[in-house]
Amino acid sequence: MDNLFCVKAVLFDFDGTLTKPGSIDFNLIKRAIGCPAESFILEFIETIDDPAHKKKVISILEKYENAAADCSEPNHGVEELLLYLHSKDIRTGVISRNSLESIRRSFHNFKKIKAADFNVIITRDDPVKPKPDADGIILAAKKLKVDPKQLVVVGDFLFDIQAGKNAGSITVFLNNGLEHDFADPDSDYTISSLNELKKIIHTS
Repeated sequence: MDNLFCVKAVLFDFDGTLTKPGSIDFNLIKRAIGCPAESFILEFIETIDDPAHKKKVISILEKYENAAADCSEPNHGVEELLLYLHSKDIRTGVISRNSLESIRRSFHNFKKIKAADFNVIITRDDPVKPKPDADGIILAAKKLKVDPKQLVVVGDFLFDIQAGKNAGSITVFLNNGLEHDFADPDSDYTISSLNELKKIIHTS
């Protein structure tokens, strides 16, 4: 891609992207709520018909999420990157399948950046379908007052890239220099650390 001069905003996934990977144990959560190993948590919860049981399951999920948020750490280079983007007048946002509460709690562990420094934060608490659906990306673009094509979506999981592509945005897969149990997604760019994102945007 050679058209990054038109980039107006960057939208980040949260867990494993803005924070170091591994703070939340999805397999542990699945066992706690009775979610099959091969299923995804939010999609599993949507299949629960009994309102009382669904409420209980969501409560368990939130307990684990908040505990993970409290011990999460900023990913390598994340605060410097965000300060760099702000210095270039590039808007920033978060797009996550997490709750807003857990994200706010995680930001307590950041030193230079806080939740209020982002122009938009979209979570499962918003009235949109979660990633890999494009709904959240489109809503974020609307709030950021940019065309989705002027938006870079950065994430460490397949759903992040699928959501970005479904919205027509530029996609960047962050592999954190780790092996994954899924094939590398068909992203526009792949990076090992967030610091590399500055070089991508600088190529404009």
